[in-house]
Formats: sequence, structure tokens, C-alpha cells
Amino acid sequence: MNLVWATLGYSILSSVVPIFNIELYLAALATQVTPEQALPLAVMAGIGQAVGKYVWYYATVHSMRVPMMQRWLGTPKRQAQLTLWEKRIAGRPGLAGGVTFLSGLVGIPPLLVMGVAAGVVRMNIWLFMVMIFLGRGLQSWLILAGLATLFH
Repeated sequence: MNLVWATLGYSILSSVVPIFNIELYLAALATQVTPEQALPLAVMAGIGQAVGKYVWYYATVHSMRVPMMQRWLGTPKRQAQLTLWEKRIAGRPGLAGGVTFLSGLVGIPPLLVMGVAAGVVRMNIWLFMVMIFLGRGLQSWLILAGLATLFH
């Protein structure tokens, strides 16, 4: 049970502070667990990653209210770019969700960038969180179950 909570905590930390690598943590953890223990650990890792990326999303949304940022975004060129991306994301939730899921699963585009970009264009927060949870949860399970099977 302690590993489950430790995994949740580390995954939140790694999602907020990129220097802490969740994949390395999971690889090391896989040497200590059986394949059957992989699923609850992967679920917690997925939850933690989604929570951590919410921090980036929330920070980005609120940074848009800072006067300096409003001046920068207020230029016609930046406003046109922002409007274009908002239409692309808001008008295509399937595409936005798919890209977010892919980012969570394989890291392309980088998930940190997705957290910021989703906040800028105000992507649907529930779609954002669920797709990160699914992508990162699946990635975590593949790492844990695959390596645990190899080691046991």
C-alpha cells in the first residue's frame, strides 16, 4: 500500500517538476513488484500525472491575466494566432483529446508543452485530464507490467 501512495506522490512531483523522471521511477519500481501489482500502481501514476499537469494548466490560465502577458497577447498578430488555435482546439475535441492522449502515451508532443498549450487555448479541462490519465496510465502499466514480467 505504501508503494501505491509513494507512486502517486512521485508522479505528481514528476509532472510538475520535469527533472524528476516518472519513467525511471517506474522502471526501478518494476524490479520490486510482481506483474499483478502493476495495474494499481499504473492507475496511481496516471492520476498523479494528470493532477500535476492540471497545475501547469491552471498556472497558464491564470498567467494570462497578468498585465504583461495581456499586453504581449494583445498584439494583433498574437491575438490572431491565439484565436486560430482556440478554434482548432475548441472546434475539434476529438483531435485535441487524441493529441493529448498521444502526448501522454509516447511523449510526442511533450506533455509539459501540452499542459501549457491546453491552458493557453482553454481546452476542456475534463477532456484534458482524462486523456492524460489514460495515456500516462497505459504508459505506466506497459512499463511496470513489462519490466516486472521480465524481472520475475
